[in-house]
Amino acid sequence: MEKKGALKEYIAKFKEIKKTEWILIILVLSIIISIYASTLNKSSDTNQDNSPPETQSGLHWIENDDNYESREEKRLKEILSTIKGAGRVEVMITYVSSKEIVTAMNTVESTTTTEEEDNNGGTRLINQTDRNAQPSTFNDAEGSKPIILKEVEPEIRGVIIISEGANDIRVKMELMKAVQVALGIKPNQVEVFPMKESD
Repeated sequence: MEKKGALKEYIAKFKEIKKTEWILIILVLSIIISIYASTLNKSSDTNQDNSPPETQSGLHWIENDDNYESREEKRLKEILSTIKGAGRVEVMITYVSSKEIVTAMNTVESTTTTEEEDNNGGTRLINQTDRNAQPSTFNDAEGSKPIILKEVEPEIRGVIIISEGANDIRVKMELMKAVQVALGIKPNQVEVFPMKESD
């Protein structure tokens, strides 16, 4: 019975509240919510990484991948040797640069402010910002490895093809065209030579 009585009292009090009081309550609540939302936005802005673009995009390093280069030569050799009349084929690919690997970076930034007093009795503030960037890593069965964002394949300088059938102009042109299409290179980057006759 007491609970029902207390409930009736609350309902009666709500009914007594005037429209202007409701408007004030809603206004106060909306101000509180907007202040809370603005503090959330500020904290997310301060957590953003202000490091230079090259640090944000990741660490770049050049890897001299002999396996990749020999693998490409072997695959090209297999394809070219299937061209009619080509016979035995040898391939050599030269590169402008090696493969480039871009990794994700974990950047930690700390700022220290010190106050110094000069000889004239004045003070000055000195801000020092330290930035430490480390490659982001993950662990697997083989140990810790960097997280790779992308791998940029090496740029090709030129291709040399030596073929048994290169004395035939048709075979020579087909070999050149096949290499251009397979590697996406220009005609002046491909040279085809006839293979010396075995003794």
